[in-house]
Amino acid sequence: MAVDRRDFLKSSTLLIGALLYPGKNLLGISKLLPLSGIREIRSNIGVFTEEGGTIGWYVSEDALVVVDSQFPKTVKNFMDEIREKSHRRIDILFNTHHHSDHTSGNYYLKDFADKIVAQENCPVLQKKFYGSEKEGSQQVYADTTFKDEWEYSIGKEKLKAYYLGSAHTDADAFLHFQNSNVVHFGDLVFNKIYPYMDRPAGCNIQGLINVLEKAVSMFDKETIFIFGHANSPENVTGKTDDLITMKNYFSALLELVEKEIKTGKSLEEIKKINNVPGFENLVEGWQGAKDMSLVAAYEELSS
Repeated sequence: MAVDRRDFLKSSTLLIGALLYPGKNLLGISKLLPLSGIREIRSNIGVFTEEGGTIGWYVSEDALVVVDSQFPKTVKNFMDEIREKSHRRIDILFNTHHHSDHTSGNYYLKDFADKIVAQENCPVLQKKFYGSEKEGSQQVYADTTFKDEWEYSIGKEKLKAYYLGSAHTDADAFLHFQNSNVVHFGDLVFNKIYPYMDRPAGCNIQGLINVLEKAVSMFDKETIFIFGHANSPENVTGKTDDLITMKNYFSALLELVEKEIKTGKSLEEIKKINNVPGFENLVEGWQGAKDMSLVAAYEELSS
């Protein structure tokens, strides 16, 4: 099925705002367009895009690692495709953070995964936001957690996960496939689109700036990053320049809103700003995405 670019920008995984909280659909759109399925990017490591956050995968004769799980329906499609490469059980399922478009598929994968790994705050937030009596039975949480770092050798790969502090949420971890030099970066970068700012779950813009600066210094120009969301299926992967661009956006956002606050502007007046200077080409993937950034900056600077 061919996907028109304009329709993609309106109806694809960019509409994550409608997916992060069960039962809440910001645009009244319940079905998103299918995207690109599985795609290899380097050394038996690849991505899967359909609905929600990008799934990462690593396959070898003696290993199967999956990063994030989208939703039960879409992760089933992923498993159907990955079975063409391997019939192993999943050795490691890694959750980058708690949002439902990254963890809801845990429910389907629980019968295929030996170990689910996440930063220690991830299951806490998952239970807080999705663990109600109505929805809790559909939640599957990490059985292995870590505070700052986690390492694991599997097959020909060495895995290392990092948590560098509050950023997109209080639980954002990224996973480095060290031998292949590929990093699944979760939602720490929304590539070429306005990011989702989850203040109730600990989103902190200065924290995002700090984490992105640290990450840039940790990796090199050859590192391939997998991002949770982007303006097209092709752009769910990128390089350190994309981290720098995201960091520069957050810095410019804080600088702009701080300047407006000092001139006496109210939040409602600040929300009328058309764009952050230098970032006019960012895509607003769902109604209110731009305002979400401005409100988050206002609240952070005013607190």
